Amino acid sequence: MPQFHLSIPCPFDNAYAVTIEDDGRVAYAYLNYYGDIVSDVWLYNRAATPAGSFLNTDEMPALNPADYIKKDVTITPISDAAQVRCEWDETADGEIEAAILLRDKFIAELIPGAKPGFSVLAAKDGPLALVY
Repeated sequence: MPQFHLSIPCPFDNAYAVTIEDDGRVAYAYLNYYGDIVSDVWLYNRAATPAGSFLNTDEMPALNPADYIKKDVTITPISDAAQVRCEWDETADGEIEAAILLRDKFIAELIPGAKPGFSVLAAKDGPLALVY
């Protein structure tokens, strides 16, 4: 079962880091603040996407159901750290935001307190990702 784990520190605020995890079934990104998860977002399913909109929480992290995923977009799973990049930003009120790019294409955004975060693959807002 393929596994991928990467931690990307914020270059201007060492309290923040993004963790990308692919456990061979599903991939997520997490925004950490001093090690605590302050935002998370589903990135893609590796295992067969569950039909409909039922979220099965028996196996965590959960696969995103088909009703919440755009039909016309596909993602090739991450195989190397060089395929992942974060673009960091600080808002006017001092909040840190992280944009997740896979192979230089924007895929998701993490903002403190956004659980879930935002994904370009989300067809509608759901428990694992909000529409970007």
